[in-house]
Amino acid sequence: MSSGPVGLDVREYVYGMFPYTVQAGGFQHIDAFNDWLVTKIQLFAGANPVQLGVGPGNSILVAANGCITLEPNGAFKGAIDVLGEGAYLIVEYWFQAQAGAFVQSIQITVTP
Repeated sequence: MSSGPVGLDVREYVYGMFPYTVQAGGFQHIDAFNDWLVTKIQLFAGANPVQLGVGPGNSILVAANGCITLEPNGAFKGAIDVLGEGAYLIVEYWFQAQAGAFVQSIQITVTP
């Protein structure tokens, strides 16, 4: 499990994890509409190379069968783009608690 958001009272935040297997068909845009404070992103490439986009203009290429871990420690709130069939993505995040509600607005959009 990742650490809590840096400089914030973790008693006011709830931890969440978003596991996702990347499908064929194009870039997958994963967006929580700035509701999450991402603390860790792990990507495990399968038999294909994977392109990971974190924030505008930032792209990381992960070789086939490779992996990468990014730990923005809550500083990242934006969308994640990923391309590479069979890759496994795990996003750990915290969000401000609102009467025990969970982030329900994580949306995946595929762009061919």
